[in-house]
Amino acid sequence: MVSVARLIQEMPIGYEAACYDKNAIQRKRGISDPNDLLMLSLFHLLNGCSLNEVSAIAKLAKLGNVSDVAFMKRFEKCNDWFKWIISNIVTDGIITYDKPEWLKNYRVIAVDASDVTEKGRSNRIYRLHFAIDLFKMESLQYNITTNRTGETLCNFTMTPNDLYIADRAYGTANGIEHCLSGESNFILRLRKNSFKIYNNNIPISLLNHLRLLKDGEALDLNAYIQGSNKRMIPIRVCAKRKTADAIIRTQKQIHRKESKKQFKVTDDTKDFNNYIILVTALPNEITANQILELYRLRWQIELYFKRLKSIMNYGELPKRRSESVFAWLNGKIMIALLIEKILGKSDFSPQEK
Repeated sequence: MVSVARLIQEMPIGYEAACYDKNAIQRKRGISDPNDLLMLSLFHLLNGCSLNEVSAIAKLAKLGNVSDVAFMKRFEKCNDWFKWIISNIVTDGIITYDKPEWLKNYRVIAVDASDVTEKGRSNRIYRLHFAIDLFKMESLQYNITTNRTGETLCNFTMTPNDLYIADRAYGTANGIEHCLSGESNFILRLRKNSFKIYNNNIPISLLNHLRLLKDGEALDLNAYIQGSNKRMIPIRVCAKRKTADAIIRTQKQIHRKESKKQFKVTDDTKDFNNYIILVTALPNEITANQILELYRLRWQIELYFKRLKSIMNYGELPKRRSESVFAWLNGKIMIALLIEKILGKSDFSPQEK
């Protein structure tokens, strides 16, 4: 694990002044120095120290005289400061992709979920559903549920001109309907049995269309899915055959799964997994290749997402006040980005999966 001191060394220029500009420190009472506040916040976020432990550390190390409640209030005020740090880490080149011109009217959002175990006797497991701006790397929404709640777009509030990008787990008809009802849009990975696809109210075989694709050719199919009350919802299916190397990796994964779970995957399912298949409601002016390329960004930050989710379990997830949750989430995002910067693994070369 990277140390707190090492993370502070990687802070962007101007972070101390930004602490005052963003009102993380308003009165020089309790904690008066930006580095002291940052250090205590990192003990809480990275090392998993409780509020009581942070209060004790502050007093022992002479970083400030604050109670656990006082530190939490100060920590909540750090949210805008953390966002400023995130923004400046991103502009330092840690994220190596630019927003395409055709996306200028959209806020592009990546969603995921992580299980977080509560400290104490109960060891209760919560599921934190979170939405992140893909180009700013800022937390936009969260929803805390039990670990029985599945991953779905229904866990998020939709607003016009938001574009959600998500993996196979989110490819459901009710999630799509929820997204469109809020005038948002989506690019979702499709599983073989996610839902039926229709043309003129007749189910069609998507696999037949896929098998006609030549190497490098993109499928762009206008079709429908069935929503509530059997209402037909227009969608597009965009697909492309994976590269030869990606197909080999996919088939090896399927073979390992068959061996481990002692069951046989059908030939059609194996064939289906040789393609990248996306569903969207974006207008036809946006090409299938543009949509497929945008989804690759979801892979580009896959390692980052894994690292972010791995540090979610350090410390206790605040659940009572939204201000605390957003500061906690953006603090975790800040740490994950700093670790990426330190490790120098931010070329984000995508691999098809």
